Parts: sequence; structure tokens; C-alpha cells
Amino acid sequence: MLVLSALVRCLGLAYGLPAVHNPDEVAIMNRAVGLAQTQFNPRNFLYPSLYFYALFACEALWFVAGRLLGMFGSLAAFERAFFVDPTSIYLVGRGLTAACGVLTVWATAHLGARLWDARAGLSAAVLLGLAPLAVTDAHYVKHDVPVTLLIVLAHLALLRAWSDPARSRRWILVGLLTGLAMSTHYYAVFVTLPVAIGALSAQADRASVAARVRRLLLVGGAAALVFFAGSPFLLLEPMRALDDISANRAIVIDRLTTSTGAFGAAEYYLGWLARDAAGRLACVLAAGGLIVTLRSGARTAIVALAFSLAFIAFIANTVPASRYLNPVLPFMLLLAGAAVSWTLRHRRRIWRVAGVALLAGAGLEAGWSSVRVGLFFRQADTRTLAQQWIERTLPEGTSILVQPYSVQLRQSRGSLEEALRAHLGDPARASVKFTRLLRLDPYPSPAYRTLFLGAGGLDVDKIYVEPAAFDQAGSLEPLRRLAVTCVVMKRYNVEDVSMVAISAALRREGRLAAVFSPYRHDASPDRRQAVPPFLHNSSTRIAAELERPGPIVEIWTID
Repeated sequence: MLVLSALVRCLGLAYGLPAVHNPDEVAIMNRAVGLAQTQFNPRNFLYPSLYFYALFACEALWFVAGRLLGMFGSLAAFERAFFVDPTSIYLVGRGLTAACGVLTVWATAHLGARLWDARAGLSAAVLLGLAPLAVTDAHYVKHDVPVTLLIVLAHLALLRAWSDPARSRRWILVGLLTGLAMSTHYYAVFVTLPVAIGALSAQADRASVAARVRRLLLVGGAAALVFFAGSPFLLLEPMRALDDISANRAIVIDRLTTSTGAFGAAEYYLGWLARDAAGRLACVLAAGGLIVTLRSGARTAIVALAFSLAFIAFIANTVPASRYLNPVLPFMLLLAGAAVSWTLRHRRRIWRVAGVALLAGAGLEAGWSSVRVGLFFRQADTRTLAQQWIERTLPEGTSILVQPYSVQLRQSRGSLEEALRAHLGDPARASVKFTRLLRLDPYPSPAYRTLFLGAGGLDVDKIYVEPAAFDQAGSLEPLRRLAVTCVVMKRYNVEDVSMVAISAALRREGRLAAVFSPYRHDASPDRRQAVPPFLHNSSTRIAAELERPGPIVEIWTID
């Protein structure tokens, strides 16, 4: 089962590379590999720091391995690879996520075996190993899959400690794993709910109330120690940390609750769990397993349900993102495993046959969806196809207007210096990253003068052209003044109202040179209108009408 879990997670793992079409991956990787330049201070606390340190360590090991294998002759060669062709670097980061996903399958099997029996654990492992949500998110350099592993391990340690509550070392281990989880992602704080119940539970042993409180303090102290050890600059820069955490709350929570009220995303998350996360049959099994769990005793119910219920209540107040369901998924499938185990223990043969049939059906449903994910990821992204067309067709140095997170074109040295001069006054004031990029010799090719269509941003390496300029001009004159001769537009199934003016101007004054669509040729216009393109940093589904990832990309030329 572990081998199969690894295979479906590695299928399509190199998607898009050397281009990286998930902006979250770019931000995370840049912060991780730049830690050595900042004395290991991430200087940003939207997330805690442990995952960045783990990712940095993996990349450092990859550099050492590559040096021994002759792939990197020096640190400068490794650095050049990051700027020119970061394929191997991102594969290492994605490989870390995939490995955490496989280990989560192993940990879930053991947790299920301790909660019920080996059959329940193996059934849960089968379903988690093939679950489309877990498989999809194991392809990304992101926090959600690694933190899920630590959350499951913390519950496994809790169950072992609960079985022998007098052994302090077991409770310390619970605290250590809880701290590691919280230092990977803040939302792992909800692990403290079952941990606190376990430490204080009168059913755990006959210890006095004072003894149980001491046990709780022991767990809490270990968790706090490891949390700050994994994210030490939270203590050293508390005001910046509070500002970043508040800003993250405004983006993730306040943006939803101010418009929809409390629990506005509950229907979205429950719908994903019921249909897409592991398949409908797995959800049916989990519903049956809920009854089995509630009849199995308080300890089993607390370990299986307490974290998930609290966590779902929390994310129901966040802007919908399917990746947030990763920590819930092992516990949902543990319930499914409990249902299968119950049927296999039943005296009547019909129940045993039904249990095996449901497990097989759920596994096939999930497995087929996960294989489709890997095969879909292997298809060239529309932005990759557009990039290849540009590199074949347009001469180097062409002035091209693109949108953020669209076709990834290498920025020329002159274009980068132009942007740095516009924002900083002098390219010599640029950060270490851009200074080293400018010093690359030879400079990577092909490269273009790139400008960006948008309302502006904080990126000092980009010059922005605001869409409002075309509302005022009523023509492409703002682009002619900037000597732009090519425009790359990305489109979705719903038109972006801010791009109406430039789109109309392009139809009047430009020439449509190429179009790259993610839809199958036999998809009807109505279905194309109804089905959004799949983007790696969104929660859109891989619909049957889609042939490949990416938005619709149009390439326009201007005379």
C-alpha cells in the first residue's frame, strides 16, 4: 500500500517544470532557499518557520549530493540552476511533500490499528493512500501535507500515552509532536483539544486532579518549547509576527466572515468531503464508521473526532481552499476503516461481503481519480505551450506585456535593471537575489523585456501597466508609448471586468496570433462557459471537459 501511495503521488510530480505555475510554491521556495542570506530569519510570519527550515535542509542535502555526483561544481553552480532551471530544486521540495504524504498513510494505518484493529487501520490506509485530495496536494511545495503527518503522529502518541498514563515520557512525546505540528502550521493548534482532554481525563487513570494538571502542564511545556524552537524568531520579533498573523487573518478569515457571516464556507468544505476528497463511497463508509466510533467508548471517540470537529468549525470561517481539508482527511477515512472492520467482524456473511465490496469500490473510485490527477498534471500547461510559442516565434528582447501568474518569460538583464531603477532609483540597491541574478554570466537566454498588466504591486522587479489606463485612453496608446509589441492575455470562463477595455482595444487594433485552450476539442461552448480552468493554486476541480491545466491564453501582436 505504501508503494502504491508513493507511485500515485509521484505520477506527474515534475509538472510544469522548469516553469512553476503555482505562485505559493514560488513564495515558499524563495523564502526557504534564502534563509542562509537572512541568518535563518524568515522575516515573514504568515506561517511558522519549521517547514521552511525543513525545506532548506532538504535543499542543502540535495546540493551536497549533487556536488558529490558532479551535478553542481560549486555553490555558484547550484545558485545558477535555481535561476536558470530550478527543476531539480523544486522536485526535491515536492518530493518532501510526497514523502510526508506516504508516511501519513503509514501513521494512519497504525492509528487505526490502535483505535480498533489492524483491518480498520489497513482499510483507512488504502483509502488515504488513494484519496484524490491527498494525492493532488502531495504534488505541491506547501505546508498542508507535512503538517497532516505531524497531526496524525501526535494523535498516535496520544493514544499510546493514554494507554499507560503514568509514564511521563510518553506525554512528553505527545507534547513534542504537538509543538512540531503547530510550528509547521498555526492551525495545528486544534490538536491541543484532544491532547488536553487526554491529559486531564479522569478515565485515563486514577490519578488525582493535581496529578492530571501536572501532566497537562508537562505536555504544554514540551509543546511550547518545541514550537518556539521550530519558529524562534516569533519570540525575537513579536510585533512583526503579530502584524503578519493579523494580516493573514484578514485575508483568510475576515474576508469571508464580513460578507457571509459565521460558518459561511461550511457547505463548501462538507461538499468537498462528501464528493471529491476521497470519493462518495468512502464518505458513505465514514458515515457508517461514525456510528461505530460513537459506540466504541469515549477515548476512541475523542481521538477520532475531537480535532476534526473543532478544525472543521474553524475552516468553515475561512475563504474556501480545499487544501485545508488535508488534516481532516485521515480521520474521516479512519471512520471508514472502522465501518469496514465492523462488517468483517459480523457473523453474517452478507455483511462481510458487503464490507469488502464497499472497500474495493471506494478504493477503485479514489484510485481512478488519483491516477487521472497524475495524468492530467503530465499534460503541458497552456502557459507552457504559450511560452514555447513565444520562444520559437519572437526575437529576444521583444517588449511583452503579460499578467502576473501567466506565461513565465525570462526577464532580460536590461528589463530587470529598468524595473529596479524605476522602483529603487539604482539597481545597486537591489536585494541579494536580484544582485546575483544580474551578475549571472552568461545571462540565461532567451530573455525578454517584460512589463506586467495589473493594478500595481510591491515587486521591485516588475513595471506595471494599470488596466484603468485603457479605460481612459480608449486605445492601445499606453502600450505604444512603452514600445510594447506583444500582449499575452489569460482568460477564464468568467470575464474579468477590469480587462474589458484592453480586450476591446486589442480586438480593434491588434492581431490575435495564437490561442491556447485547456478545454477538450469536443467540449461544448455551454460546458466551457460552466467549467472553470484548473489552476494549481486554486480549489477548482479537474473536470472532464479539461484536457490540461492552465487558463485560456491569447497572444496578441501590435503593429
